[in-house]
Amino acid sequence: MATRIVQSAMILSMLAHLWTVPAMAGQRDFTFERYLSGGLPTLNAWIVEMNETTGYVLVNGCDSQGPSIPFTWNWGDNQVNDGWFPQDHTYADISRNYILTITAHYDGDETDSTQVLIRFVPPEIDPLPIPEEVAVSVPDSLVELTSRMPGYGIPDDLVFFGDEFFTVISRSAVEYLLSVTAFMQKGMVNDDLFQIDGGFRQVVLRDADFPGMYSLWYTSPVSFAAADYAFQGTVQWSSFMHEMGHNVTLNFPAGFYYGGKIDGCANAIYSETMAQIFQHATAYEMINQGEAYGLSDDLIFDIQQNAIQTIGVVRNAYERYISEGMNFASWNDPVTPEDETFDTFMTLAYKFCAHAEGAGEGYAGPAGRMTRLLSVFNEDLQQRYDQQNDTAEADTFRATLMVTAESFAFDTDLRDEFRDLNFPISDATYEELLVMAADVDEGDDIRYPCRVALACSPNPLQGQTEVWFQMPADGRVLLGVYDLRGREVCALADRVESPGWRRVSWNGMDGQGRPVASGVYLIRLKAGNQVGMAKVVVLR
Repeated sequence: MATRIVQSAMILSMLAHLWTVPAMAGQRDFTFERYLSGGLPTLNAWIVEMNETTGYVLVNGCDSQGPSIPFTWNWGDNQVNDGWFPQDHTYADISRNYILTITAHYDGDETDSTQVLIRFVPPEIDPLPIPEEVAVSVPDSLVELTSRMPGYGIPDDLVFFGDEFFTVISRSAVEYLLSVTAFMQKGMVNDDLFQIDGGFRQVVLRDADFPGMYSLWYTSPVSFAAADYAFQGTVQWSSFMHEMGHNVTLNFPAGFYYGGKIDGCANAIYSETMAQIFQHATAYEMINQGEAYGLSDDLIFDIQQNAIQTIGVVRNAYERYISEGMNFASWNDPVTPEDETFDTFMTLAYKFCAHAEGAGEGYAGPAGRMTRLLSVFNEDLQQRYDQQNDTAEADTFRATLMVTAESFAFDTDLRDEFRDLNFPISDATYEELLVMAADVDEGDDIRYPCRVALACSPNPLQGQTEVWFQMPADGRVLLGVYDLRGREVCALADRVESPGWRRVSWNGMDGQGRPVASGVYLIRLKAGNQVGMAKVVVLR
């Protein structure tokens, strides 16, 4: 059972419903709030038996609260019943997937619910064009990696994922979703990303003997490795977003990237904090914008359930940090078996997520503001980060760097909040970093650095095509058609637009009103400091 990728003949049919989808992130339904601060769910359910031919499903579960009222079972096909675990059901239509919702009823009219995906067919994707320079591939043959960093080696046992790993979701569907991830994360560093061979393409490789995943941020092409479990059962979307977060934030900022400059025993307070933040920021935006990117409800559900599990790890670590005495650590002692920094960097990630939920602006905007401050990194700050030494002075600088970045992300002074968590903070360094950040791209709108989106249909075209673009915030739009040498063919728009989806027509003519020749052209959108690109093919 492989995922079907459906290219609509007219992207208008896909976008027609998007007028009701808010353009700004964080304005739809899903949040992590409950999983960060609310009571943890006590209701769980799972599939015991399923027949993909007859439509029969048997579901069991449990609720540790032990309710005295039967559960309500909404099977997603307009069939609802009340009953205890287990329950079975036969679906008449097995040409689609369903989300089963089970609701528990407690004393005092309190309720809780859990959901289970009932999958009969592969998930469908109706993709938007994602810029080729951020494409992610899961190669089906060996890929040669080279190291860009002296002394940074490449594991000898990396291979590729064979077709046997893509029986539920296709290789091309995984590549599309990971490319959307890369597109989002590039926006979260405000496009301030070191370029490798003219872009930031990534590949996913297989390390069958490794128990997890790891980033190879320093390779060309940029890569990360995963064990077999990544594609067995539920695809580990959230963990993919984590490793890609490493790749992006360690190759940022372009002129003096963190990778190699904070490595060693002191790396985690930056690298792991940022990977956790990017992991859950991307998941949040993907869940809430997935429909706009052409993802089916069942695929969004998979991402959501996976992200709920990983945000739970963040919360558990934060609560352990509190309960075990708030032992701040930015240095991982190499002679001890445990990672002393784990709960510290998870506390930073937890606080970012908690403040993002409280601000209600989504996650991409605060992530972009956070990296705007972190982009001031330079040789002087690297020396003060002091990656090779375990000193109180270095502890204070590392803590202050990250707390200042989170404060900048939410326009809120978080020093006292983190001091209450035993983070050592220098007021002088805090003020210094804010002054440095004020000089970075002064005048840019950095409150909502969500990405522009761009699509064309029909494509290929013989006559006219509709160019759709999404604005993340108010701003000037420059939209034009270019040939593959970068020469302007014609201008389509130069005006101020408000947030949302907009449409412009191109009739296949150049700026002089002459039909262009057959071939490939680029539609280029510039909005503020963001650039979107889409290829369009003209057939004569």
